[in-house]
Amino acid sequence: MVLATVSQHLVRVLSMMMIGHLGELSLSGASVATSLTNVTGFSVILGMYSGLETLCGLAYGAEQFKKLGIYTTGAIISLLWSAYQYLYYGHLLTKVLIFMHQDPLISTEAGKYSIWLLVSLFPFAIMQALV
Repeated sequence: MVLATVSQHLVRVLSMMMIGHLGELSLSGASVATSLTNVTGFSVILGMYSGLETLCGLAYGAEQFKKLGIYTTGAIISLLWSAYQYLYYGHLLTKVLIFMHQDPLISTEAGKYSIWLLVSLFPFAIMQALV
């Protein structure tokens, strides 16, 4: 379990290390995008998934395995729908950052990077439901 959890978080660390080699502008944009998408997209998915953890634990303890499958399937569908809603957020991030008087170059880079981060919400949502 420890190895699996470290591997999941290592993906973000390695991508930041690679972006650091592209230059300061890319690293700044990626850092801003990562911070904002972690606070908005990924944490919301984790919050929604935490309700599933309780329901599945109860269904498994009661040996109602059919309910366990129904809960997991329903959670995957609702988490994917939530992840889909955040894709629009990626397009707005550049405008929101510029509105907040951030550097336009960094805001543009953050907007580009956030779209790729928000696309990763789909496999993240499925993975969290299955875990």
